[in-house]
Amino acid sequence: MSKAGLALFEQKSTGGVARQISPVDTLIYSAANPGLMFALVYIMWAPFLYPGAHMVWAILAVSQMFIIAGLYWLFSVSMPRSGGEYIYISRIMHPSLGLMSSFMITFTSISWTGILLNWIVKWSIVEFFYSMALINGNDPAWLKLAEFFNTNIMHAIICTALLLLIYYIYYKGTKWMVRLAYVTLTATLIGAVVFIIANIVTGQGTFAANFTQLTGLAYDDVIKIAKEDGYTTKFLFGATFMAGSTYIILNTLGSTFGANLAGEVRNVQKSQLLALFGSIAILMIVWTIFYGMTYVNFGDIWSNSLYYLYNAGHEAYPFQGYDPFITIMIGIMTKNPIFVFLIAICFAVATFGSAAGLGFGPSRNFVAWSFDRLIPSKFMELNPKTNSPTYALRTVIIGAWIFSMVDIFLPSWTANIAYTIFTWFLAWIFLGISGIIFSTRKKILFNSSPPIVKTKFLGMHLITILGWITLAISVSICYYLLIPFFRGDLPFTMIVVSLLLMFIPIFIYYMTKRLYAQKGVDIDIQFQEIPSD
Repeated sequence: MSKAGLALFEQKSTGGVARQISPVDTLIYSAANPGLMFALVYIMWAPFLYPGAHMVWAILAVSQMFIIAGLYWLFSVSMPRSGGEYIYISRIMHPSLGLMSSFMITFTSISWTGILLNWIVKWSIVEFFYSMALINGNDPAWLKLAEFFNTNIMHAIICTALLLLIYYIYYKGTKWMVRLAYVTLTATLIGAVVFIIANIVTGQGTFAANFTQLTGLAYDDVIKIAKEDGYTTKFLFGATFMAGSTYIILNTLGSTFGANLAGEVRNVQKSQLLALFGSIAILMIVWTIFYGMTYVNFGDIWSNSLYYLYNAGHEAYPFQGYDPFITIMIGIMTKNPIFVFLIAICFAVATFGSAAGLGFGPSRNFVAWSFDRLIPSKFMELNPKTNSPTYALRTVIIGAWIFSMVDIFLPSWTANIAYTIFTWFLAWIFLGISGIIFSTRKKILFNSSPPIVKTKFLGMHLITILGWITLAISVSICYYLLIPFFRGDLPFTMIVVSLLLMFIPIFIYYMTKRLYAQKGVDIDIQFQEIPSD
């Protein structure tokens, strides 16, 4: 028994995933992942779920993420291996909890890869044609194109084609993903410039007049109707904080994936510091532009009121069957097809890059699970030409395709992607606990860590403090999601999906443990060490 268990440490590393990502590359990858233009998506949902939320001030709630980023940084310096939270939690707490937390984050992220591609179809393609119809007096030719691309079968075809393109990029290796991250960031910045210029050449007065003319709904009536329906027309601190803690923090998830690639990153301590903190700073600056310009261009209370009419399914909502996304709004503001096209193409490119990045980082988690023999060894086999884990990447693509089809054909299961926030922070509860107990539960590993990991503040290890705060933040955000859930504004599927993603990995772990036990192998022995580099 003992011999068989120790023999697990004789396996060799897949060896070959080279440290080829520079600190700046890691920063750009981490910043591009969460989708910097998704502020234009979440502003459609958050003020409805948290009435009274001011989305610009809500950005300040993202300061909580610096705490979690700090915890990730110290862990990645202590255990600089690919796999991120899986490595940390499995080595400190228990392998089943490590697999569970990592599985929840991994498949949440994979689900985004599929769902985000449907966002491209909905808001870059379909709503481009609808916007063109709107600014041309509901031109039937443009409307017919919008309706053609808005069918489920067209959504499915386009999403599948985009997933195949992502797989090709994955196949080409890490350098291609880094290049795509640069393209993603560039598209986002161009989109921000387009939005700013559109405001400069028009303004809120022009938008108000155009809105009334093109929709038949008086601009000033939007707030009045929403207020009569019971929607608050005041900004509230509590709602603002909760909106920022859920739907704006959601827009940071994926910025920690540099830690999942730690085994491929040069100068881990510097790279992770730059990526984890720098990416959040970049995100907050870009969001300020998009949220701020939305409120300046269209009106703050007015915007929230329109989003309420949209989410509530109110009969006064003017774009029946279409969402009040920026492609429509900028079309109304400018009546210019060039602006509509530019914002649509920028969103499409930025979203495609984010979709690819959000699946790429977690693919390394499959390699880590495979190295620990929790899933078949095939998942850590590398393509000899591109050095990519082929089976892991194929699994990402298949999983993303399934979620994409669910989003298209069964949208109630992915509504407002609320399950992703809830699932992610359930997983981070265990990350926080790992930080709390690291210095006492794993003294040898902790004491052998670089000096920065053993930093103390007010007599307590910094990593312990960050662990406690991460735990508190994660529990709080799960609670904030339950408020609109119990109010009936989020479907029951949010909880069902989260629980499935929680219990499936537990089942996998104990089935694997039992199979190896029948061979006389105790797989838990391997979790006493971190994997070889």
